[in-house]
Amino acid sequence: MDIVIICNGLGNQMSQYAFFLKKKSINKKTRFIYDRRSSSQHNGFELERVFGIPSGNMFVNRLLWLVFRILSIERFPHFSRPVLKFFNFFNIKLIKESPNYDYDENLMTPSKGLRFYYGGWHSEKYFKSNREEILKAFCFEYSDDISNIEAFTKIKETNSVSIHVRRGDYMNETNFNVFGAVCTKDYFKKAISEISSCVEDPHFYIFSNDIPWVKDNLMMDNMSIIDCNKGKDSWKDMYLISNCKYNINSNSSFSWWAAWLNVNENNIVIVPKFFINNVETKDVYPKRWRILTNYS
Repeated sequence: MDIVIICNGLGNQMSQYAFFLKKKSINKKTRFIYDRRSSSQHNGFELERVFGIPSGNMFVNRLLWLVFRILSIERFPHFSRPVLKFFNFFNIKLIKESPNYDYDENLMTPSKGLRFYYGGWHSEKYFKSNREEILKAFCFEYSDDISNIEAFTKIKETNSVSIHVRRGDYMNETNFNVFGAVCTKDYFKKAISEISSCVEDPHFYIFSNDIPWVKDNLMMDNMSIIDCNKGKDSWKDMYLISNCKYNINSNSSFSWWAAWLNVNENNIVIVPKFFINNVETKDVYPKRWRILTNYS
């Protein structure tokens, strides 16, 4: 049996669930469980709240989660080593994704024993063949609040270009050199110039968790800031971004999924060279997206 761990924020949970759907098409016994440790840092199990995807049998899931937690213990080696030997004897193993999100074809075969899959699984190579099933699973409920209706209407009436500026915790000491240093002001300026050269009369819609930085660095006449969705309503930004005709992304799974769900046949998606700073991630972006290089 294969068990996919669902964790972190909405974009990560979507990648993990898409990976689960592909694994389930290979082995019908495949399950997913939610890693409850993520709740303290994010908005909980968003797949259920946003897309109506149920979390499953809680008793069974808690038992499986306990096994996963034991498998993932890295401290206390005097305890973990004999336990891991016991699990290995019964063919129970933890499989972690490559740190650079490289696609691993070997994972697309039925597993023997019990396998727990822990990672982001952001490469569409894992689930591209299941696109229609995924689009159906990730179908947003239409937002009926006035601010989002007005934003949606304007997005549909213009040559709309989303700009997702992901900062927030990317800027702290732990994350800056890994994630925060990727999408600089120069990246966004070059991406805006790239879109402006091939899209007639573009209008830019900014989505960000750092609006003051946007106002200080990216303001233009043909720009609107969308700041009505916060906290547990943040998913509505993904819905709006996915309806823009063109997308300028940050190195973020949130805007990754918004662009991937975009069904505009003439869509242009611009992404930064790195998803993780100075790490080659050759499989994380679909080949049809435009990767910007040579910006400071």
